[in-house]
Amino acid sequence: MADAEREAQLAQNRALQGEIDDLLETFERQRRELADAQSRLAAASVTAWSSDQLVRVTANAAGVPTEVHLEPDAFKRTTPQKLGASITEATQAAARLAGEEAERTFGALASVGDSIPDLPDLVPGAPSIKDLVRDLFPEPVPAEPAPAQPVLMDDEDEDEYYRNRSYLDGGR
Repeated sequence: MADAEREAQLAQNRALQGEIDDLLETFERQRRELADAQSRLAAASVTAWSSDQLVRVTANAAGVPTEVHLEPDAFKRTTPQKLGASITEATQAAARLAGEEAERTFGALASVGDSIPDLPDLVPGAPSIKDLVRDLFPEPVPAEPAPAQPVLMDDEDEDEYYRNRSYLDGGR
């Protein structure tokens, strides 16, 4: 009887060891995929233009602008207030694109994690890795509608604008 119980325990231990080995293999594969995704994302950049095509913003994967380009004739085609709005618009668009890129990069990894047990399932009281990932990548904020096209000045309005130095008093 003791030998039968011992064999049953050994078989149970082998089965448990097989499950643990499978979990470790899955964990290692996911760790490599996460590292690859982080590397791709760290090297990624996005570019967005303002709707008036006067401003181009390039941002890193975190949505932080790394380059702001103004078209050479931007100061002739619009007012400082409208140009500021164009810069804001292009910067926000680049940040949204960066968020979408991060979502695409890590989105595939999120579904893989659903198939394996979470850390608290294995170790009671341990923090949840799935909750940590959800906290790192919250639901995206819906995009605001694009602002209306700025009105470009004709030559006469532009001359008047600069002649009267309206740019110094906010266009009043």
